[in-house]
Amino acid sequence: MILALITLLQGPAPTVGDTIWLERSVEVPAGAEIRAAPWNLDGDLGLLGQPLIRREGSIATVAYPVVAWTAGTHTLLVPGPVLIGRDGVTDSMVAEPQTIRVASVLPADRPPDQLPVQPGAGLVQERMSTPWPLLAVLALLGLVLAPVVWWWRHRGPPMVAPRPAVHGASPPLAEWAEAGESRAVAAAASRSLRGVITSHLPGVVPGLVTSRLIRLVQEQRPAWPAEEIATVLRALESAEYADRPVAEVISLADRAAVLRRRLEGAA
Repeated sequence: MILALITLLQGPAPTVGDTIWLERSVEVPAGAEIRAAPWNLDGDLGLLGQPLIRREGSIATVAYPVVAWTAGTHTLLVPGPVLIGRDGVTDSMVAEPQTIRVASVLPADRPPDQLPVQPGAGLVQERMSTPWPLLAVLALLGLVLAPVVWWWRHRGPPMVAPRPAVHGASPPLAEWAEAGESRAVAAAASRSLRGVITSHLPGVVPGLVTSRLIRLVQEQRPAWPAEEIATVLRALESAEYADRPVAEVISLADRAAVLRRRLEGAA
């Protein structure tokens, strides 16, 4: 673009599409400020941007960037600047007419309809460097992760997994018997025997009633001594809820231990 400065209409004429600076210079009193007045242009001329203000001593100049879309002579009123006094009183200068002559960019020796059409210009790629997309992504991640971080910081103590039962550990039945806890001896012997039985019967729970447990033994483990198992279990159950001699309970517990080892060997 050719920069044409129009003050006294001197110099070469600008062409269509050039940036033309129309200026107003005024003397500014001491302590006063100057502002550019708003200006709206339409039709054959347009305003390209905000006006510029420069000062040299007491002289201030307001320059408006203008473009002409058609060739020829154009007369327009350039608005006067606004003076703001030291006391805050404003004074708007009167608009000043200015005439500019704009030359055509087309050759003068050929009619416009005989000129070849110029090829279209390609797209101008503009790189934009701004942190806003990254900040928006970080803000979105913060909103998503904030509840997770809050839950993680306020979670309860970790749950301790239950330790598996240790197979083969036998309770001190003899000590219990000496202490007079014959019912506890019977309960422990019965629970131990039932544990071995149910561990070899798929889908059977340990608390199954004795009659139902014996039927499942007969169906799934026909080689096992079902009658002997039933006799020992019922005797131990009876000892759990009735007072029996300690020697008798110890004998039942020993019998249950022998039976348990037989079943483990048979399985």
